[in-house]
Amino acid sequence: MKPRARTLGASPIQVLWQVTLPLIAPGVVVGALFAFLISWNEFLLTFFVGSGRVFTLPMVLFTSLQGGNTGLTAAIAITSILPALIFLLFSSRALNDDAAMGGLGDV
Repeated sequence: MKPRARTLGASPIQVLWQVTLPLIAPGVVVGALFAFLISWNEFLLTFFVGSGRVFTLPMVLFTSLQGGNTGLTAAIAITSILPALIFLLFSSRALNDDAAMGGLGDV
């Protein structure tokens, strides 16, 4: 679909916003939901079992947010996202357009 959009005169930014993002939106939402559920589960377990003695990333985020330090919280959150983002970027290059389209090929 991306080459077809480019052939019809769409700029790379238009292809991103009007073709790519709508196609990947369901996967992004599900991935965000799973990430939230896993991290929330880790937070609850650490919060109740560790009683403030164990500091995992969700605990540090929670305590810094409760302390009103939103800048530190944002920096830690972005830093924790970077490894997954880098992995996603490298793994997406290994896939071709047909695999990303679910094997539809030339439809």
